[in-house]
Amino acid sequence: MTRTDLEYAIESGTAAIDTDAFRRALGHFSTGVTVITADAGGSLAGITANSFNSVSLDPPLILWSVKKTSTSWPVFAAARSFAVNVLAVGQSTLAAQFARSGTDKFSGVGWRHGASGAPLLDDVTARFECERRYEYEGGDHLIVVGEVTRFSRFDRRPLVFTQGRFSVAIDHEEIDQAVAAASAEDRPTFLTMLRRAFLHRASEFREEAHAVGFTMNQSRLSYHLAVSPGLTLENLARVALLDVDAAKDGVSALEDRGWIGRRVDGTLELTSEGRRQNVRLGEVARSAEAAKLAGYTAAEIEIARRVIASLGGRLDNIPDYGEDP
Repeated sequence: MTRTDLEYAIESGTAAIDTDAFRRALGHFSTGVTVITADAGGSLAGITANSFNSVSLDPPLILWSVKKTSTSWPVFAAARSFAVNVLAVGQSTLAAQFARSGTDKFSGVGWRHGASGAPLLDDVTARFECERRYEYEGGDHLIVVGEVTRFSRFDRRPLVFTQGRFSVAIDHEEIDQAVAAASAEDRPTFLTMLRRAFLHRASEFREEAHAVGFTMNQSRLSYHLAVSPGLTLENLARVALLDVDAAKDGVSALEDRGWIGRRVDGTLELTSEGRRQNVRLGEVARSAEAAKLAGYTAAEIEIARRVIASLGGRLDNIPDYGEDP
């Protein structure tokens, strides 16, 4: 009997009921990251959003959405214009700063007023200055449509958000294959080869983690709790390179399974079962790696390690029981 896609699914359910799982599924649609800004009579507002999208070229319309309960919305509602600042690689800290509420989001941020009056952030990859045109009801959000009056773009790679974490867009695998097939003079750099190797191995590790019972995010959380037990949720999210919501979802799922517990002070640690499953995942990952390296001598493997170390690879005392995806 042929197995169905549903049988292979990491999670599935009813969107209206399984809301956390639904949000994680939506996270598989990769997006850019923007900060929407406005100025209403000197009151500044800024919101991190990945809901930005184009609507029309004629007229030039775009949209984004905002929670109805957002404390920043009154400023946007009072302002006649807003700006969409598309963040570049290296601006994930800026995204986190504008995602918080109750703080001076513009503190320490380089910006200037645009022609429309909305704040334009420095060092982004693109900007769109817009006049607010329409708002539509969208469940617990408002859908805001703006008409673009000015735009600009820069030679900077965009920041990407996918599966609950920030990432970087890279060339398609076929492009790298074409590079690999080029002449000896045009051989790819070590950086290109390492990138391809990492992506291939990370894809394999994802399947290994699933076989043990972890999602990719959960494996990252488990790894870092094994290395540094007693982290707060916020610190765990930071070292695992996840946003707090994604880390919270992962921790909650592992707590439900009994793999993560909380200390008296509220910090997190792996339970005995969590440590057992973590070791199990490490054994699976080590076995897969050993199979790939079986055709090489210990001396050849050591040379490869030294080459990677010379390029900045980490060789320290952190347990290398598996991958640090």
